[in-house]
Amino acid sequence: MGKLIKIIIAVLVAVAYFTTLHMFSPTRDTEFSRDFPQGWPDGPTLVIDGIEWTEAVNWNFKDGHFPTEWSWGEWEIVDGYLHGRDPKGGFAVYFFPYTHGGDVLLETKVQFLQRGEKRKTEAHLLTRDTEDLNFESGFVLVADTNNINLRHMAGKHNYIYDIYPVNQRTEYGNWYVIQFAIYQNQIRGYLNGEKIDAQKPGLPEKLPVGIYQEPHLAVNSGEARFEYVKIYFAAKSSKP
Repeated sequence: MGKLIKIIIAVLVAVAYFTTLHMFSPTRDTEFSRDFPQGWPDGPTLVIDGIEWTEAVNWNFKDGHFPTEWSWGEWEIVDGYLHGRDPKGGFAVYFFPYTHGGDVLLETKVQFLQRGEKRKTEAHLLTRDTEDLNFESGFVLVADTNNINLRHMAGKHNYIYDIYPVNQRTEYGNWYVIQFAIYQNQIRGYLNGEKIDAQKPGLPEKLPVGIYQEPHLAVNSGEARFEYVKIYFAAKSSKP
């Protein structure tokens, strides 16, 4: 019964999230369509599970807002951190546009500050194509639990939208490094270095992957703050 309730809650949250995205996505103009300066990444490298990742974007919010950000909900820079607030159970969403395909890793560092009026706070790290929402993938961290949520939608089909257990409890006041990767058409996440593979019966060996233009952070039900966002690409020499 408990597992069924969790599944129902996850579905309801997903419906609310997608509905909110469609309701509040602004019409694109030149202000919203600019991308962060792009090119083949030549930044520092990071090795995880034998995979070498090369940094393409590294934005620390102590330097202010992401140069081409756009958002809805309550977002502000306080003491060098990006604060997102959603006290009543809707969504505050913050986009840091950057166009990418697969073999990508997104990273942020988040701290839960305050629970919302209705339920435990969620922090999201996701990427999507556009407001059309044909493709969206990412990582959801929920405060005061031992679970995370991974999702992968392609062609408007949810291949993965599942809860996975982790060997740590997320608590208000603690910092968590979230990493989410699409690598060789498979989905994986990391929480403070702990690996979570998105596996379930019937999942295709190679998941379809799109072209994504809108990586974003989100806060649902409460308040959280973020230190930075990073985007990496898998080096050509990486091994699975």
